[in-house]
Parts: sequence; C-alpha cells; structure tokens
Amino acid sequence: MQIIKLKKTRSTQDYIKKLVKKQRNTREDLFVVSAQQTGGKGTKGRSFSSNKGGVYLSYLHFHTGKKAPCAFEINKTTSLAVIKTLLAFGVKAGIKWPNDIYVNGKKICGMLIENTLVGEYLDYSIIGIGLNVNNALEEELAPIATTINKVTGKEVNLESVLFTLIYNLQNPEKVSLYDDYLLFLGQKISVISRDGTTFTDIIDGVLEDGRLLLKSGKILTAEEISIRDVN
Repeated sequence: MQIIKLKKTRSTQDYIKKLVKKQRNTREDLFVVSAQQTGGKGTKGRSFSSNKGGVYLSYLHFHTGKKAPCAFEINKTTSLAVIKTLLAFGVKAGIKWPNDIYVNGKKICGMLIENTLVGEYLDYSIIGIGLNVNNALEEELAPIATTINKVTGKEVNLESVLFTLIYNLQNPEKVSLYDDYLLFLGQKISVISRDGTTFTDIIDGVLEDGRLLLKSGKILTAEEISIRDVN
C-alpha cells in the first residue's frame, strides 16, 4: 500500500487517474489524500465542498477475478467502511442510496466510485471519498450537511479518522450488512424522475447490481431518479 499526501489539489480523483498506468506494473493499492480540494467531484457531475478539516481521498484498488456484475459490492463495502469509521468516533450513520452517508437527516460523506473493465472482469476501481470531520461548511450547506465535529461537539484528530478509514477500506465488512444501514428501507419515499415528475413508493431493497427495487415492482437506477424522505 502506498499513500500520497497533498496540501491542495483540484481533485484527488483526477490526480490518481494520472498514476494508474505506472501503478498497474505492481497492482499495489494506492491512496491519494489531500488536505483541501479546489474542484472536488461528486456524483452526476456535482461539486463537493472540500474545505480544510475534512478527509478527502481517492483509493486505487486493482481486482483479481471479480466479474463486472459484482461491481456494486464495491459500493457496499465502501459505504460500510465509512459507517464503521464513523462508529469508531461515536457517530451513528446510515446509507442513503446510492452513495451518500447521512447522520440525523444530513449528509456527512459522499462517494464517487469509478470502475474500469477488461472484458467481463473488473480491472480496477478508483474510490473517491469526502468525509466531513472538522471542516467548516458553507452557509448554504448548513441545513443539509453536517460534520463529525458538529455531531459530537468535539474536535476530532484528523489523522486518526484518515487511518481508521484506510484500515476499514482494506479490511471490508461482509456485504450482507449493507441492508442493516440502508435508510428508508421499507419506508415511503418521494421519487423524483429526471424529467421532474414525482411519485411516492416504498423501498423494497437494493438489487445485486445496485438498482433500487420498489414495492410496486419498479426497478430504477440512480441515473434515472433521486429519492427524498416524504416526512
């Protein structure tokens, strides 16, 4: 395992992509960590606030013998690694499908997972994680986001959070635990389609390929919809 630490970069995800070709020679795990990002990336092209005091990393992991249909397992184990890390610092969190971690109705962590295939097999994954720890949040994010510091009322050692997260990423939990932390499972939600239409339904589960199964029988992807709590 290698760790590269930066004071500032546009995006750890972009930075690590430039190192894939070199790293492929050894297929050794690589982490790129930055104290600050000026152009942090979230899903669906969204930006991710990355002020000093948070944990911002990208993790390059090469696979052996893992077929493409198993790709969502990476999302599950990554989510569980973040959940376990937060628990170590006294924070109970849940997974908001497909790739956000929430505490008390507010986002504390976002993830961006990019997989590369060779034929029918996964070659490598680049896992981007932005975890709010002691960082200040922009005023407009205060109603919808939180930090470990805000939840616990304590300043947390950033290095301890970082290395706990790295350890948990490299020692993944069983994917069967995913549903234990899935928010809104069995509950009514508001589903917002890409064209702006909305309807309510109940989450019945998440399929092995990562698609959302609703009680009505509808099966949807994260690209097609977003979900909101109806309460």
